[in-house]
Amino acid sequence: MNKNRFLFPVLLFPTIMWAQSTSQITGKVVNSQKEPLSEVKVILNNGEAEVYTDDNGFYQFKGVPAGNYILKVDDPDIKKTYSFTLKENDSIAYDFVQISNTYQIVAVNVTANRKTIPSSTLRLGENLLVTPQNIQVIDQRLLSDQQILTTAEGLSRNVSGVRTITHQEEGSVGIAVRGFSASNLRNGMDVSGSFGPLREDMSFVDRVEFVKGPAGFMMGNTQPGGFYNIVTKKPVGREKGNVQLTLGSFNLYRATADVEKKLSKDGKFWGRLNLMGTKSGSFQQYVEHEQYVINPSFKYVASENTNVTLEYILSQNNFQGGFAKYVYGIDGFKELKRSFTFSDPIIDPTRSWEHNVYGTINHNFNDNWLITGQFGYIRSQMQGESLYAKYNSITLADNPVTGRKRGDVDRGISINDALNTSMIGQVFTRGKFSTGNINHNILAGIDMGKKSYVADWSVLPQNIGPVFNIYNPVYGHLRKSDIPEYDRSKSLRERGANYLTDYSYTSFHLQDEARFLEDKLRVAAGFRYTSTSKTSAADKGAEIKNTAVTPRVSITGLLTPTFTVYGLYDETFQEQTGKLINGSSADPSFGKNTEVGVKKTWFNGQLMTNLTFYHLTKTNMLTSAGIDFPGLFEQSGKSVSKGIEFDLNGNISKNWSILFNYAYTDAKVTEDNDPKKIGGMLYGTAKHISNAWIKYTIAKGDLEGLGFSFGYEYQAKRAAWPVVLDHPYLPDDYFTLDVGVSYKRDNYQLSFLVNNLTDRYNYVGFYPGAWAYTHYGWRATNPVNFRLNLSYSF
Repeated sequence: MNKNRFLFPVLLFPTIMWAQSTSQITGKVVNSQKEPLSEVKVILNNGEAEVYTDDNGFYQFKGVPAGNYILKVDDPDIKKTYSFTLKENDSIAYDFVQISNTYQIVAVNVTANRKTIPSSTLRLGENLLVTPQNIQVIDQRLLSDQQILTTAEGLSRNVSGVRTITHQEEGSVGIAVRGFSASNLRNGMDVSGSFGPLREDMSFVDRVEFVKGPAGFMMGNTQPGGFYNIVTKKPVGREKGNVQLTLGSFNLYRATADVEKKLSKDGKFWGRLNLMGTKSGSFQQYVEHEQYVINPSFKYVASENTNVTLEYILSQNNFQGGFAKYVYGIDGFKELKRSFTFSDPIIDPTRSWEHNVYGTINHNFNDNWLITGQFGYIRSQMQGESLYAKYNSITLADNPVTGRKRGDVDRGISINDALNTSMIGQVFTRGKFSTGNINHNILAGIDMGKKSYVADWSVLPQNIGPVFNIYNPVYGHLRKSDIPEYDRSKSLRERGANYLTDYSYTSFHLQDEARFLEDKLRVAAGFRYTSTSKTSAADKGAEIKNTAVTPRVSITGLLTPTFTVYGLYDETFQEQTGKLINGSSADPSFGKNTEVGVKKTWFNGQLMTNLTFYHLTKTNMLTSAGIDFPGLFEQSGKSVSKGIEFDLNGNISKNWSILFNYAYTDAKVTEDNDPKKIGGMLYGTAKHISNAWIKYTIAKGDLEGLGFSFGYEYQAKRAAWPVVLDHPYLPDDYFTLDVGVSYKRDNYQLSFLVNNLTDRYNYVGFYPGAWAYTHYGWRATNPVNFRLNLSYSF
């Protein structure tokens, strides 16, 4: 039986009755100055149907059956409701006016927009203006404007002090915050692993939240620099749909669909389906990938106070290139053209795939207390092979004795088989009560997780095919007979026994924020207790247990309803997996963060600015032991990261939206058993990072909906990786200039974007001497390229 023929009628049938009626309800939601309010929820009959206003404040309910209705807006400053009787094939228009432009938080008025309200998965329940931490929200509109398709495509440009590490970006993504690897969360649950999770495709992402610093009060076991939280798309209670087609440079073809429907007549059961398929090449030869995503999710509103959400994501990606994308040179960086690769058309794609299952239960006991329970299961797997240049096989000068020419390289094959599984569970409660004139906000919960990792990164000893020359590359001469067959008859757990690691943790956290002077002064204190257990090939497979208590203290002052200052001290404990050179297990890492900052909103809350100063330390740094010790690690003593961050994000009028950030980051090793490493910059670090994105949209007239975008990325004094002390910085700064134009009218939107307009040769890389390499190595990033996107909403 064709499952699709059965599934879609089931999903769509409950909406047939509404579709048969031509009655509709329309209107606008505006503020007291008659300016439209976007992304405001309008509710029909206490949740029977819900819609959100568009950029012009317009809302619409189509195909509504005749009957009696109550219309209201989910906004504390719009208390008025509208009751009416709708006749068959009738149309009713009603506008709502917001009395003020303020968002009520207890007794303090604080303006807000979607960029200043975090998702519920961060557990805060607060406007970011009064949260004592640097947290930045990247919403769906910004992702769409920049045509970011995956988390590996410049997502970090929107947040100060964050860099994307160009490595195996077709499979996974590396993001560094304040000089340290960022932990990867999905829906508030830590899914980071030794391998995986796979990079997120934006087809199932609603927003991305970057949290700087240890953030122990929210999530345990995360990196001290911070984490990024992927909030997936789930039913929001409005019938809608969107389809998109994207074409672009390097043979990019991509199609997506996002449909949400009410699945029960009483409006309590909702379903949402996201689909994506893409195929693209690269500016490098024989580098391409194809991917698809299937993401159904369901929400059941059991009552006004209780709802349940269930979600499944299947993501599969086949890619070619792997480690062959690294370019080697003798005389310096950028010596070879950007299209160079060590790959060959005969190499089969590597296949990676991932299953995700998430479930959430929310219950409000009353207006003051709620409880949330959620679970997640992630299984990331990869199988394939990678053609690469063998370690230090490059010939530096002509050798008449051996007959090898300058630039000759031997190529080899490595096996790319890995499996990472994670099971996570969380229960947390948030509430408030008063003791006299002091208001208390409580956050408490338990986090548990179990993760398993096994991999086979075996390197086959023989050379693959004839000698390859970087100055005169010849492709297409390899045959299948040149590539040895690898025996996968043994299980991955047996083949990868030396990498096999099982790790589990249990954490309890509690925080009380006491509020004084009508909530204008807030003092918070909390702690997290964490217990971990791990087994691996290290320490002869013995079980290793560790425990830690990490405190958090903060103070926040609301100087005005739109201006706050804060101070924060936070610690983190992170268990580390890996086998050291001496055969023992890696010790846990501890981090400490001291931070002060100021926050301000402008233009009735539509624009927010953050200025942050921080000092961060991390102990027991874990780094690869190098080529001579495959799969083994070394542990450094201590590193320090200190810096200044500035973020500006929002709208300054209905025509202009603007994002700007700057970060000064001084992150280096301060203690180590090897004196040569002391003073070396941390990987993923750039002393100066600045980014901007500005968009102007014509809001009135014949050209209404026409928009123009401009943005840049700039990084100066970038650390090479691995770091070589006598060459602390790469010789070239990183810079891209991007421009775009878009047009939106009714349900259609057309967007055209050009990235790296100046066609600058950008790259990341390492100097000779790193891990005893005798040559330069680098990865080039995209040259000038374009993307064209056509979107239709219904």
